[in-house]
Amino acid sequence: MFLYVKITTDNDQKSTAYHCASCGAFITDSASWLKLNGSVTHSFVNPSRIRCDFMTFVGCDNVLEHDELFTEHSWFPGYGWRFLTCRICFQHLGWKYDAVAEEANPSEFFGVLIGSVKTVNHGE
Repeated sequence: MFLYVKITTDNDQKSTAYHCASCGAFITDSASWLKLNGSVTHSFVNPSRIRCDFMTFVGCDNVLEHDELFTEHSWFPGYGWRFLTCRICFQHLGWKYDAVAEEANPSEFFGVLIGSVKTVNHGE
C-alpha cells in the first residue's frame, strides 16, 4: 500500500504558524503542510482507544525526537514512528515518521497533534 503524497505550499499571502500550546515555542507553519492520501489532517484511534487528531508537515522546529523507532501500530504503512516533544517545555506534540520501507516517500514527516499547538495567523 502506497501513500499519495503532495507537499503543499501556502500560496496565499496569509500563513498560519503553529506554536506549542503549552509554552508558545514556534513549531511549524502552513507552508510546511504535507498532504498524505489527499489530506493534511488525520484522525486515528491508538491501541489505548485514544483518538488522535493531527496534521502532517514536512518539517518542524524546536522539537525533540525520541531515539527509539517503533514500527508496530503505525498508521502509515512503510513508516515507523518516534515520539515528538517540544524542545522547550517537553510537552508531547505528536510523532516523527521515518521510512522503513525502501519505496516509502517522503523519507520522513511529522504528525503534530492539533490539541498540542495553537495557531497564529500572519500576513493579515
